Amino acid sequence: MKPNKMQPLCVFVFMSLCSLTTSAQDIIKEKAYQMRIQPGWLRTENVPQGIDVGFRKKTAEGAYATFYFHHEVIPPEAGEPPSDTYGMKSQWDAMLKNQYPDVRSVTGTIPKVSGRILINGDYELTDDGKKVRRRYTYFLSSRTAFVVQCSASPTEWASVLDDFDIMLASLQPSGSTPEAQTKSDESAKAELKRNLPTLLGSFPSQWKCSLSDVVITPTSSKDKRTLEIALSFDRPDIGEIYKATKTVFGLIKAGKSDSDLNSLPAETQRAASNSGEFIEYVGQVWGLAWGYVTNCNPVIERYKIPILNSKGQRVGSVSISREDGLVILTGKVTTSDAQRVANMYVFE
Repeated sequence: MKPNKMQPLCVFVFMSLCSLTTSAQDIIKEKAYQMRIQPGWLRTENVPQGIDVGFRKKTAEGAYATFYFHHEVIPPEAGEPPSDTYGMKSQWDAMLKNQYPDVRSVTGTIPKVSGRILINGDYELTDDGKKVRRRYTYFLSSRTAFVVQCSASPTEWASVLDDFDIMLASLQPSGSTPEAQTKSDESAKAELKRNLPTLLGSFPSQWKCSLSDVVITPTSSKDKRTLEIALSFDRPDIGEIYKATKTVFGLIKAGKSDSDLNSLPAETQRAASNSGEFIEYVGQVWGLAWGYVTNCNPVIERYKIPILNSKGQRVGSVSISREDGLVILTGKVTTSDAQRVANMYVFE
């Protein structure tokens, strides 16, 4: 999901679960979900990054078909799930292209789910050196978002498709949402340091960057609690892009017209042509981080992204409040709200 939707929170959370063997059709009930497991499928603890739960089945070829998913309960303060899903599929395809250069879309069926499908797509790609067919299904069931990944070799896809469809159709919230547990600052920082690099690795080469540091202001601080995620960008013009973005946002905040923007120096306009993507990728970082620090206590009230160049020198920072971030994450702003969005971001 782009940062102002739920995708990123659903795709880049890393967990693992204990293995469980199922030799007959079983109903698995957990606090947050339940589903029906087909015969021969085994619970596996070796799940990819971004996956909560995984099952696999050995096929006639000796390879494994896999059924993986991530689930996330949308908190009450996030408001209603977005109804406008326009553009999600193209954004999803672009993300897959970054991760799997040889990915191609193939014709598939639309499965039944216990909710509303936001994204569904069938692909063939190379993963870990092996050709696979994979279907991604992202759907909402009540206030739970599920991202399901079904994979098998292209030659055996048809033989396991019924199993995939039955298990997917049975997947639903259990009806008992687990109580949110307070998370320590150290735990949140450790999770972010472990998981953010996967998101950063999915960025296009021109936006290649690395995680420099993660800091949460202590509870004893008199200022508002802030999460800082420092990013070091490889591109040599990151300083110019940051300055141009700060300038453009300042003009938009002031209600300046297009003619004012077009009167900027040529070098500023060239750097500003990258401002949209710059804010997009910075937004993906704080958008992902949101899910990891939601249960910190006291609450994190501000998200700040210090921007460093390739030498580790600070060129500035971009920050947003918890309240404004929530407005963006829940899709309550549109492209026509440029001045409103510009006012949400603070540049150092």
